[in-house]
Amino acid sequence: MNLKDLFQTTDPSRRRYGVAFFVGIIGGIMSAFVKWGAEVPLPPRTFTGGRNEFNPPYLFLRDYLGIDPTSTVYTFSEHIINPVMITHIIFSLVFAIGYCVVAEVFPKVKLWQGAMAGLLATLFVHGISFPLLHLTPPLSELPAHEYISEILGHVFWFWAIELIRRDLRNRITKQPDAEVPLNAPFR
Repeated sequence: MNLKDLFQTTDPSRRRYGVAFFVGIIGGIMSAFVKWGAEVPLPPRTFTGGRNEFNPPYLFLRDYLGIDPTSTVYTFSEHIINPVMITHIIFSLVFAIGYCVVAEVFPKVKLWQGAMAGLLATLFVHGISFPLLHLTPPLSELPAHEYISEILGHVFWFWAIELIRRDLRNRITKQPDAEVPLNAPFR
């Protein structure tokens, strides 16, 4: 596969942007729970070694939007919940909708059932954007377990988005993805 193949586009008449947007909403909400679930056995941050680090959504709300995330907590099932985690759902919605819409035009974004998109999200968000915004330390200062947690979490996250995207898109349109010929066997 050469670089030109990565930017191959689909037939515009086969694209279903409205379906992609709708499926992105469903995939974004459901995959946010997958990402959270991945962080239970593989926590992404440490609070030892002199680092008193808050999670990036907390810092984003506090430092860039001026919202104190500790001021609005709620209780569910006798647990105190900090709604800063709602930012994860918002980020998940944005990424899932974007992914689903881009997949209608550039099918190679779905490489490895979405795992490549998860790796790219890790690189661009956690590797470049967060350090530039001072939401996390530079990559050179992070321990290996944080890389492992974020990489695996993002791969599972985008894999879940892709599984949901493909299933719902194909069920709604009753057609295969836009790059698959209509006369191809379809299950």
